[in-house]
Amino acid sequence: MSSINPLAAALPPDAASPAAPGTARKAPASAWYALAVLVIATVLGSIDKVILTLLTEPMRIALSLSDTQLGLLQGAGIVLFTGIATLPLGWLSDRYDRRVVLAACVLLWSAATAMRGTAMDYGVLFIASIGLGVGEAGLGPITNSMIPDLFPRAQRVLANAVFALSAIFGSALGALLGGTVVHLTDDLRHWLPASMQQLEAWRLTFFVMASAGIPVTLLVLSIRRTRRGGAQPASPAAGAMPAAAPAAIQAAAGDVDDAISTISFRDHLRQHWRTFAGLVIGAGLASIGMSSIGTWLPIMAARQYGVTPAQMGQGMGIAFLCGTVIGGLLGVAAMRYVQPRMGPAAALRIIMLGNLTAALLSSLLLFTRSATDAFTLLALLVVPLISGAVLLPNVLQDAAPPHLRARTIALLSVAGLPFGVVGPLVVGMLSDALKSVPNGLAVAIVATTLIGGVMGAMVLRATEGPFVRLMRAARPT
Repeated sequence: MSSINPLAAALPPDAASPAAPGTARKAPASAWYALAVLVIATVLGSIDKVILTLLTEPMRIALSLSDTQLGLLQGAGIVLFTGIATLPLGWLSDRYDRRVVLAACVLLWSAATAMRGTAMDYGVLFIASIGLGVGEAGLGPITNSMIPDLFPRAQRVLANAVFALSAIFGSALGALLGGTVVHLTDDLRHWLPASMQQLEAWRLTFFVMASAGIPVTLLVLSIRRTRRGGAQPASPAAGAMPAAAPAAIQAAAGDVDDAISTISFRDHLRQHWRTFAGLVIGAGLASIGMSSIGTWLPIMAARQYGVTPAQMGQGMGIAFLCGTVIGGLLGVAAMRYVQPRMGPAAALRIIMLGNLTAALLSSLLLFTRSATDAFTLLALLVVPLISGAVLLPNVLQDAAPPHLRARTIALLSVAGLPFGVVGPLVVGMLSDALKSVPNGLAVAIVATTLIGGVMGAMVLRATEGPFVRLMRAARPT
């Protein structure tokens, strides 16, 4: 994971070659500052989301929640409303100052985090989860829209890799810091106002995390405003056209550029709907199980092995860190080996095999006998998932022209929301139905993950053809 540059060698020549147009340009220091702020905001969102998982069991006991309610909380409460809000926020991001939109999102999810600390029943907790989901919905489309405008193509690969790996490490850091925050908050209780000293540790933790939203909001607003498409080099058809080229050819090249820059959102979707549908369905089916593992494995560890929130945070954090390092290096190596042989289909094949491998590995959850076993398995599951995840940002950004990028990514997220809702909910319902069965929660997780993962891999395999055509259209040779 410490080596990011090899990723450039895995890309087609037009992106990695020194002779590509615009490669001489370098991003200014303000672009790297903006990237750092985006990473900080993403890490904060990861911590706020992980904190909910770490504190689920204490909340369940305090508020007398069922597993079905917990599944709805994680699925409909967060995932569903994240998806619903993603497209409107993508639309706003394509039209207005993205810094202001993102700052508003940070404030909203921080307020929702504080609201969770005040919850006295399931209804308030559900509303707070909706606020968290809506606030965090802006992260994906805004960051994926800003990075290509901050960095020229020659540096975008590195910037995307830095951001992707930082965001992934943010999940691990979120688990580690989340567990630490829970522990420290309880230890420093006597420093709090008398009215707060009697509150449960999980409530105090939510209040502490909510307060971090204010400085992060100010950092977001301090980013220098960027012009859309400002970091993109001139197209080979127009910018690199020799002066002696016939006027008719230059005019035709200009017409192509105009068509690309003015294509409507509807026309773009109509041309490539098969690819987008395959990606959404294939990745969505795989995410049914993967999201269930991330949501329910910590809960299983708390119930079966008596793991505390602090211990859970440490175990999950180490598992994510180890899995991310190995998975990232494996993804880069796999791309360098597969891309020369498969061309544009390489990234999709790696993602497909990663999801399938993780689904098959999930069956080992039935044989865990301790918290250490569970966290070790989590690290193993992260490896194949990260192998594909590090390659995804460049694919998404090249799947649409700059003026449609945020909306395209947002639409893909919205289309996949039913799968994110179904996963945690199905596991919760199966777990309630299998309460009399030993290790019933583990059986529910494995069944959901295996079925979703295998079906998702089959759909992604069938999507390779239209996916290759989309990539070749986006980056013609």
